[in-house]
Amino acid sequence: MKRPPRLYVLAVLCPLAAAAASRSGAADLCQGLVKDKVSRSMTPLAKPALAQTVIDPQFGTTLRRITAVAAVGANPAIVPLYSTVSAWNADESRLILYHVGIGHELYDGHTYRFIRVLDITPADIEQVYWHTSDPDVLFYVTGNQLIRYHVGSGLRETVHTFQFCSSPVTGGSDPMFTSWDSNVIGLRCGNQLFTYRMDTDTLPAVRTSTLDAPEASPSGTMAFTGGYVLDPALNVLRQLDLANPYEHASLGRLASGHDTYNGVAFDPGPGGSGVGSLVTFDLTNGSSRVIVGPATGYPYPPSGTHVSAMAYRQPGWVFLSIVGDPTGQRVLDSELVLADTNGGAVCRIGHHRSYGGSNTRLADNYWAEPHVMASPSGTRALFASDWGNGSTVDTYVAELPGYVPFQIALSTGRTAYRTGNGLSASLTLTNAGVPAAPDLYLLLVLPDGDQVVDFTDWSFHQVLARLSSPASLRPIQAAVSLYQPFTANAPGFLRWTWQATQAAGTYRLLMMTVRPGALADGRFDPGDVLAWGGATFTFTP
Repeated sequence: MKRPPRLYVLAVLCPLAAAAASRSGAADLCQGLVKDKVSRSMTPLAKPALAQTVIDPQFGTTLRRITAVAAVGANPAIVPLYSTVSAWNADESRLILYHVGIGHELYDGHTYRFIRVLDITPADIEQVYWHTSDPDVLFYVTGNQLIRYHVGSGLRETVHTFQFCSSPVTGGSDPMFTSWDSNVIGLRCGNQLFTYRMDTDTLPAVRTSTLDAPEASPSGTMAFTGGYVLDPALNVLRQLDLANPYEHASLGRLASGHDTYNGVAFDPGPGGSGVGSLVTFDLTNGSSRVIVGPATGYPYPPSGTHVSAMAYRQPGWVFLSIVGDPTGQRVLDSELVLADTNGGAVCRIGHHRSYGGSNTRLADNYWAEPHVMASPSGTRALFASDWGNGSTVDTYVAELPGYVPFQIALSTGRTAYRTGNGLSASLTLTNAGVPAAPDLYLLLVLPDGDQVVDFTDWSFHQVLARLSSPASLRPIQAAVSLYQPFTANAPGFLRWTWQATQAAGTYRLLMMTVRPGALADGRFDPGDVLAWGGATFTFTP
């Protein structure tokens, strides 16, 4: 304890500090992800068991398998609905997946536990719209009615009956989402296009057209269809400079509040707009910007790209799933990508390992398309994968560094102590529910930055250990179940009085959850530490 301070602890705590900054609400969702443009050729990786995780070997991201479909039928698959809608509800406590041959299934949004099959009959698989502020409500159209469905009770309410529709109402052949306040939805029946406002129970306009359904912009002040931007009365405001307005795309919104069209462009627009896996158009003025494409140092867009701008609590962030060469040997092939369309930052999440349209083992290889879906917070992304041209397709979640469902908050009464002062530490644990049972450690890092007092049980028996020798650390509690949500508050759970014989300097009280047995190899590897919290203070004799 008398030695000069060592720097080893910085190597351990710096990655954790990055995660802490991300979970505190910072908008940089790329923090902790790969931002380079070099080839990271995909290598073999065993498929994880249900509810288990793997670390992507090339990108270091946590990928969790959340379904295990039975290998029966021509298309055994449980998959995300589609990239342009939201899988999660408003508070991310529930999510919906589609089980081919069975229907829409409800899952816990954090533990991913199957809850039940939903008794809903939407116009199409993806035409299910969660309310963006009420976590119990979703909407869908069936026949000529718009239905409000309460997930908790199963209660259905008819929001509106479109009496003028003699054919079924639909969100179109390539539907998007509602406005982000859940008030405006764009629909069509036959050759009649219209938008509907739920807050006023009105149809601002009905137009006869051969175009697809008008898709409500996130602000609800515009709509988009066939390359045209429309006003609430469905008058054309402008036409976007798109070579093909029917490529895969997703409507989103910048942090400035401007609505955007975010799509893949394989050819330049007639007016010279760029080519890329992600080109963003501002609906308010028609301007465009290549985010991921040759103009920004990325390859010509590979095939099989889908776009999700559904991180509506982080406007401007857009997720991509790209198939290309499904063996994943080149930049962007078989990759999940995240981009900030506000400033242009791009990061690479990992390999999804699905063959998409190249799958040879399903009757319909559509189900092997990854169809990435962003969570509202942007800290997670769903995707489907056949895991290397497999005969079944399951859903996986990429859990980004900013996703911390289990949070640890440690605090002390003051930040500086002298001989005779008493220290009282308080603890709050907040668990949203996680399919894990990690080991819990409580350590006091001494001023040399390496040696620690390791508390080995809740009676606070202790041993000395070192961060530079992780295998020497012992948990205060092993296999803590996080499957059920809970909040635990423990004010003054740990107390001591400072003695003159104790070393002067900076101390850190640290609590962390670690994958069971992960430290036995004597290293802190990416993904070993699931969550952490700490308090720093000084002592002067």
